[in-house]
Amino acid sequence: MFDNITILYVEDEDQIRSVVQSVSTRLFKQFLTASNGQEGLDIFRENQETIDLIVTDINMPQLNGIDMAYAIREINPDIPIIITTAHNEKDFLHEAIKIGVSAFVLKPMDMKVLISTIQKTIQPILLKKQLELEQQQHLEERVESAKFAATGKLAAGITHEINTPLTYIKANFEMMGYDIEDLSDSKEKNNIIKSMEKISDGIRRIENIVGSMKEMAQYSSGKKEDANIYSSIVTAAILAYSKIKHTANVYINGELFNLDMDKNRYSYISNVQLQRIEQVWIIIINNAMDELVKIEKFTNRALHIDIKEENNEVIVRFKDNAGGISDEIMEHLFDPFKGTKESSGMGVGLSIARKIIDDQHNSTITAYNEDGGAVFEIILKNS
Repeated sequence: MFDNITILYVEDEDQIRSVVQSVSTRLFKQFLTASNGQEGLDIFRENQETIDLIVTDINMPQLNGIDMAYAIREINPDIPIIITTAHNEKDFLHEAIKIGVSAFVLKPMDMKVLISTIQKTIQPILLKKQLELEQQQHLEERVESAKFAATGKLAAGITHEINTPLTYIKANFEMMGYDIEDLSDSKEKNNIIKSMEKISDGIRRIENIVGSMKEMAQYSSGKKEDANIYSSIVTAAILAYSKIKHTANVYINGELFNLDMDKNRYSYISNVQLQRIEQVWIIIINNAMDELVKIEKFTNRALHIDIKEENNEVIVRFKDNAGGISDEIMEHLFDPFKGTKESSGMGVGLSIARKIIDDQHNSTITAYNEDGGAVFEIILKNS
């Protein structure tokens, strides 16, 4: 409940402060303590951006709780302050009310009463933090949605600009091939033919990349349609190729990925938002590459992507051998703003990937560890 709340507790009696601290430390994100009002004021000045609530005694050396509260109110007029008070300190109550303290807790303190008072006092702050988080998440999703659209437009522009010179190069290259065939047999002719084969392979790869970008550009992020999931995986791998080729071997249904793979070799049809689904594949591939690169040898790195269909569902399974995901990270893997990376793939985090999958009609994404690696499993339900 209080795992994102920071408390400053000011109490001059060591035994009381120690007991309260031992109980409260495990309840809050951070539980700061001070032994007098001056120390409490100094700690607040140093940590005013993170402290959410103050609990303070009244009678303390150097600076009492009331004067400390006055000084803090000049810095932050809104921060909640709870006063712990004994029956013989009634003279201070009028001053405390003038300061605008949030609540009083009588001494000797009952920890249940103190925690309950903190809970009631902090409730508006918890609601505010939740609202800010939701607003931030909503803004993030809107930004990512705009990125999807911008990526499509960018891909369309690039493919248009590349297509014309590519067509010109390809046509002239083919004409050169006819001219070379007319040459007399010689060592030079054989060397030229070998070089031509390498150039031809390069042109074919460029065509595949441009074709994948064209596919990505022509789909609206919000439009659902029947699509071949195998083809979308190959397209995503082609778009992530610059990272894959330097990092690890990628296998799609057991076949080593290369730019010449037939996108229609297998057919696994599902009704999805194709462009957004391809973004999910790119996110997961790039996340795997980021982990696999930590393994020293390229030959020891592998990502296996397997697609199958059963019970009217298409199941996509990404499995790497990078050591798996720690329990601490796994717990919040798909939560916004809690992952180990600010972003991945094309600027989209795993929380956005889950949101995309959630939008695909009761589909799911899960993560777990298996055989020394991480597994991401996506189930796309057709109906």
